[in-house]
Amino acid sequence: MSAAAAVLAETSYNVEPLVTISSGDQGLRELVHELRQPLSSIEAIAYYLEMTLPAGQFEAQQYMSQVQRLVAETNAILERTARSTRKGAARASSVG
Repeated sequence: MSAAAAVLAETSYNVEPLVTISSGDQGLRELVHELRQPLSSIEAIAYYLEMTLPAGQFEAQQYMSQVQRLVAETNAILERTARSTRKGAARASSVG
């Protein structure tokens, strides 16, 4: 078993809903907001690990680069979601 698989196997997750998405765009905005904090922490940890990796750890450096790329992609998804909910809210307020 790889080290990463061992860490995942030992980690227990207690996942409870952060927000209830019953109020449409408002719930989605809250969810986007709530997801940004742990994503920012992941980004900071990946950056720290990348900076502290010993020279020659090419495989680990590739994994850290992949984590950072995935964080950037996820941030982009969250930003598009936030932008679309803002546009939806602006349309709704101009109509009503």
